[in-house]
Amino acid sequence: MKGKLILNAFLTFFFILGSVAVSTAAAVISVDSNGGENYSSIQEAINNAQEGDTILVNPGIYKENVKVDKKISILANSSSEAPGKRTYVLGTVSDEDVFYVNSNNVTIDGFFISGVSSGGEEYEVGIYLEGVENCSLSNNALIMNDVGISLAGAKGNYLVNNLVSLGYQGIALENSEENTLLGNLVLTNDKGILLYNSANNTLMNNTADSNMKGVSLETSDMNSLMSNTISKNEYGIFSLMSESNVLFNNSLYLNGVGLYFNDSSDNTVYMNDFFNHINAEDDGTNFWNISSTGNYWEKYSGEDANGDRIGDTPYVINETTGSKDYMPLMNETSSYEVSENESEVDGNETFVTN
Repeated sequence: MKGKLILNAFLTFFFILGSVAVSTAAAVISVDSNGGENYSSIQEAINNAQEGDTILVNPGIYKENVKVDKKISILANSSSEAPGKRTYVLGTVSDEDVFYVNSNNVTIDGFFISGVSSGGEEYEVGIYLEGVENCSLSNNALIMNDVGISLAGAKGNYLVNNLVSLGYQGIALENSEENTLLGNLVLTNDKGILLYNSANNTLMNNTADSNMKGVSLETSDMNSLMSNTISKNEYGIFSLMSESNVLFNNSLYLNGVGLYFNDSSDNTVYMNDFFNHINAEDDGTNFWNISSTGNYWEKYSGEDANGDRIGDTPYVINETTGSKDYMPLMNETSSYEVSENESEVDGNETFVTN
């Protein structure tokens, strides 16, 4: 009898434990600005959410500034979205960010976001990530914010397929590292993408169009810019006091200056397409080719006597500093085949300088 009582006690304990586990499982919380769902505001839903919950926001206009301080996913409910109808989040308080995030593992997806310009020294930001890791911002449209997306002291976050337009800075990283920017469109900003004092970030397949500066590297080292399309900016890529960045397979078209290195050295530039009013300016010491491959230059007038698709004479960027592409491509990089071991720069790569 005693053994049976002990067994029943254990069964009761595990039943209660299981009930607690079920009750604390991640939940889906719905928000509708017109009522009829769990909450009518995003902030109210966040305040009542548990770690790991998903907040599903129906289409409508949400006039609020949102603070996110826990691990949650905030998703625009595209499944219920009528054609042409969006999920808007419009900030109402000047000097406050529309979304302020200070928790790791937050997802924000599918929103149209616009704030109230501060008009002062402090910028209002559409989505601000401060000191966080492993957050994901995707498929958002951020229009007419002082800064569309800003990362400060942030590491290992993902910014994917966002549209950022009509701001002072489109996407800005400060003191941030190992973040990935993939497939974003930055359009008609002062600075499209800005990296300030930031290292080891990856910018890939982004489009920077019609900004004053498409991509600006300022005291930022060891970043990778790959397969980006940068066009119709005053400066396509502007580098100030930045070192050891790799620029590979980017398309720089119709910019005032395609690529400008100002007080920047030891950056590596290869397999990029240059078709600009001024293709490149370099007042530092940078590598404009690797051992077998340089860049395609629209204004290159050299010949290729042996037919190896490499120009016989260097493309001169700055005669005074000795900046030259010693392996200029005769064909566009999109049709140039490069072996796998040449597609990345490593510590064993040999650079051709004469």
